[in-house]
Amino acid sequence: MNISTEIELGLKRLCNPALINDKCFQTLLQKAEKILGTLLDDTSEQTFDNDSTVCITSKQDIAKEAYASLITLFIIANRHCLDGKSLNQNLQTIVLANTDRLSEIIKTYESVRPRLLEVSKITTTSLANVVDVECRLDYCVQSSVFDDVSEFLYKVRLKTIDNGTIKFIDFVCNIQELQELVFKLKDAVRHLEKIASAS
Repeated sequence: MNISTEIELGLKRLCNPALINDKCFQTLLQKAEKILGTLLDDTSEQTFDNDSTVCITSKQDIAKEAYASLITLFIIANRHCLDGKSLNQNLQTIVLANTDRLSEIIKTYESVRPRLLEVSKITTTSLANVVDVECRLDYCVQSSVFDDVSEFLYKVRLKTIDNGTIKFIDFVCNIQELQELVFKLKDAVRHLEKIASAS
């Protein structure tokens, strides 16, 4: 699991009792658990309330950075399908310390992980896979706008599968647009082959 240096710094600060006291640390964990645990709920409050920010008075910028790093860590760990044990191993290499706070971070992650998994199933960023293409050539002699068009038109139907659901994408194009689509697809294939051969 790779994380940015900013997130790493925020996590180190979160685990440092000299920068974030225990009361503030517990408040940040509770807020992270509350916000991530109620993600899809209509009644969830996604903001800090005044009584919870009372403990964050002396070093607000550090506390905000640590909180953002904690939330980001949980999301990245969920994206990599890490369980608590794997996350603990990754955190020990990042923070370079085995503090009591690591176990509390892992405990909070394990409590919000089922909700994060549920959300990631719903809000996927993967694109639909094209599994079949049907193409039919038509000849347009006349249209409602022009009297005489005399143009070849291609009716293309793409069959896609997205999370087990089959969908169809239908469009009509002329010969130039179809050639442009084919060239762009060939460019994409070449680009992916180049990336695959480089790694």
